[in-house]
Amino acid sequence: MRHNIFFLYTAVQSDLSEIPKNVKLLIFGMFVYMLAWGAIDPFLAIFLYNVTGSYLLSGILFGIFFLTGVALSMPVGSLADKTNRMKYTITAMLSYPFIGLLHIAAAFAAAPFSLIALLVGRVCNGIGATLWVMVEGFVRKESPKGKTSATFGLFMTFYQLAFVVAPLLVFFAVAFFGITTSNVYWLFLYLIPFPIISAIIISRVKDKGMPFSDGVKEVIEKEGIVKKELRDLQSMGFLGIVMVLIGFFMVAIQAMIFFLLPLYAISLSLDLLGISLLFAAISIPYLFSFLLAELADHFGKVNIISICFLLSAIILIALFFTSTASITFFIACFLLGFIFATLQPAVNGLITDVTPRIQEGEMTGVYTAVFKLGGFAAAIGFGLLAETSGLHAPFLAFAVLLLAMAALAYSIKGKIVLRI
Repeated sequence: MRHNIFFLYTAVQSDLSEIPKNVKLLIFGMFVYMLAWGAIDPFLAIFLYNVTGSYLLSGILFGIFFLTGVALSMPVGSLADKTNRMKYTITAMLSYPFIGLLHIAAAFAAAPFSLIALLVGRVCNGIGATLWVMVEGFVRKESPKGKTSATFGLFMTFYQLAFVVAPLLVFFAVAFFGITTSNVYWLFLYLIPFPIISAIIISRVKDKGMPFSDGVKEVIEKEGIVKKELRDLQSMGFLGIVMVLIGFFMVAIQAMIFFLLPLYAISLSLDLLGISLLFAAISIPYLFSFLLAELADHFGKVNIISICFLLSAIILIALFFTSTASITFFIACFLLGFIFATLQPAVNGLITDVTPRIQEGEMTGVYTAVFKLGGFAAAIGFGLLAETSGLHAPFLAFAVLLLAMAALAYSIKGKIVLRI
């Protein structure tokens, strides 16, 4: 056991030294940006429900964010192979103060203007979030060969560290401004300072590429939009289909965590700080994501992915039978976070392994588009089931689908061909 711990320690130390400084600086910049969302995301579904009064309508508005990403991820992915990714990312960052103010305006406007403001805000949020295609494309391109999961493990560790630190921001809002679940919209004010600071940090990351306008012209005139990306995905055959499904269900789990769990926690009488601490507990495993990513690199990404889907199904069945905010509920949520922290770098690493280097940004856009479709479908499905059958129902229904996905993911073992 001591030998294994020492092995992991030395492996992590070696991998950290191999990750380029540009990637580390970008990761830190994204961490600062995510501090705002770490305070907001646990309450976004609650905010939407407060405005709409409907689980289904909340699910649709929640899912609009993903649907916008479906439409834009592939063309943005093609641009990511040609344009300066960091300039695009900085521009997107500077749009978030406007997005935050739109959400706040929705809380004060009367119907139907509140729904219009929400719709516009969610669409703009989805457009701004395409920056992740650029960011992930950059990370994949700069990722040392053979250390792909480890690099994304570090990326996800800092991403989720924001959710562990964010309760301090929530506590500040509660203690000094009396924020509760009924006026949680004031948390969107955090979208003003943090994205701006992040943009300043990311401006120091060096990247090359043609001007954005030239990149758009080349994508439209020479390659077309969407068709080339779909042909590239089709050329991967059965493996490409399974990779798409794996990411589809991975993002569906994420949608369940951020859409269904907050609403479920409210039904169990948790308050603002309680929900924030719950999400901090869910995010704590991500602090060890770098270590967990080593498991994927050394013990097989497909094995890890299959086991994660299986264990996720078991945890969701346990949540289905939970009716109080007991220690069992917190433990189940923590374990779900642990599983997702293990799953995400394994999936990202596997995608990187099977994607040719010359198509990094392009295929990142393809996968991101399909994955976001999973988030859109899941949010609406969860909302519909919650509206018609209660908040417990989506847990059991999704658990059954995850069991089937675990078997399908395992079926691609032995069919992995590393990128060239």
